[in-house]
Amino acid sequence: MITILFFVLVLHIEFTQHASVDSLTKSKDCIYNDGRFGIINLSHVGLKQGIPAFRHIRKDDYVYSFNPCYAFSEEPTCINVAICQTAKDESASYILAYNSIVTWSISIDGKVTLVYATTERQSIVNLVCSDEIDQLIINEEYERNHYNFTLTSKCACWDKC
Repeated sequence: MITILFFVLVLHIEFTQHASVDSLTKSKDCIYNDGRFGIINLSHVGLKQGIPAFRHIRKDDYVYSFNPCYAFSEEPTCINVAICQTAKDESASYILAYNSIVTWSISIDGKVTLVYATTERQSIVNLVCSDEIDQLIINEEYERNHYNFTLTSKCACWDKC
């Protein structure tokens, strides 16, 4: 019984391991090192100046902003966040993600997804390897308070940044 519990604990630690992080400048959504595929490093995508790399991207009745690695703020609601959603008329805004509350999900074939969570919302950012210009695509709110995005970037490729 003790052997089984130890094995489960080791598996839990192995599968929930987060990215290695420089705690002074980068957050958990910045760098991931995988022994099978290599390293994903989004630090060249995110902006350090407190503004989002992807700002006010329109989708339906909302605009979205996203910045991997480094928190940004959009007054009055979104303070030190990774993703913010604001109504087009600016009547309301919602925190969709914090840079520090994230899980990296790596599929068996090496596809990468960042899963962010707040107390009320979940946001999934699918990383797509591309040599084109960095781009954020707002896919949809696929279920109430569950959002799906796609980030295409050279830095979403294993061992490219």
